[in-house]
Amino acid sequence: RRFNIGSINGQKIIYVRCGERRLNAGVTTQMLIDIFDIAGIVHYGTAGNANNSLSVGDVSIPKYFAYTGSWKWMKFGAEGVNQFEHLHFGDYDVPLGNRTNLLSSVVFRPEDFFSENSEMQEIFWLEATQTWLHIARKLEGLKLERCVNGTFCLSEPPEVVMGLKASTADIFVDNAAYRDFLFNHFQVATVDEESAAIAMVCLSSNVPVIVFRGLSDLAGGGVGNIWSVFSSLAAKNALTAALAFLPFLQNAGGVTNPLQFVDA
Repeated sequence: RRFNIGSINGQKIIYVRCGERRLNAGVTTQMLIDIFDIAGIVHYGTAGNANNSLSVGDVSIPKYFAYTGSWKWMKFGAEGVNQFEHLHFGDYDVPLGNRTNLLSSVVFRPEDFFSENSEMQEIFWLEATQTWLHIARKLEGLKLERCVNGTFCLSEPPEVVMGLKASTADIFVDNAAYRDFLFNHFQVATVDEESAAIAMVCLSSNVPVIVFRGLSDLAGGGVGNIWSVFSSLAAKNALTAALAFLPFLQNAGGVTNPLQFVDA
């Protein structure tokens, strides 16, 4: 990992790219916490959109994160009792049949969460730092980029959206049916591969964390390869929002230790 130490508008910053997927993100975050004396972690990157009310180019600042890639794969014919959701593959047969499918179903599982102040507990939803989320509300109305190289432009100006739910998994979601399942059963607005891992490491060590995710496409939907066109715009808007957050954070609490910028 290459850790870049500097400042942005007078705020001390350590910048690092965490790499893709949960393991890289978690390891990088833990290294930062172990090696540097930081005030908190600001994570930004792109995400797929799972909520039809949002648009490409919008920036989501989630309140909750869940790792939705941890499953118990059920035996054929088994119906387990579980507090979390089941994905029955037979529900997606074409044509629709009697729900019977040899792949059976998967049950979504919580994570084992360890922290400095409590015993291990099972947890499904992880929560961003409330005080930082409150400060970030000042970003609502922030002007974001609308066009890629002045050529491809969004039909509506993108917005900063607060307080939604995010899904993380070691899965690149490019399937409309699975996207709709995640939204209908977990009410997640975005899908990515790192955010929940970063949040979990931070919460385990009592380090403040906030996430900015620019929406690059409607996961599994849209016309053509929208991601390849608008991913750079989504990343730029996420960075714009993250940078705009810094002065508000400084004014609110007098952050003296370096902030960690983690780029997905």
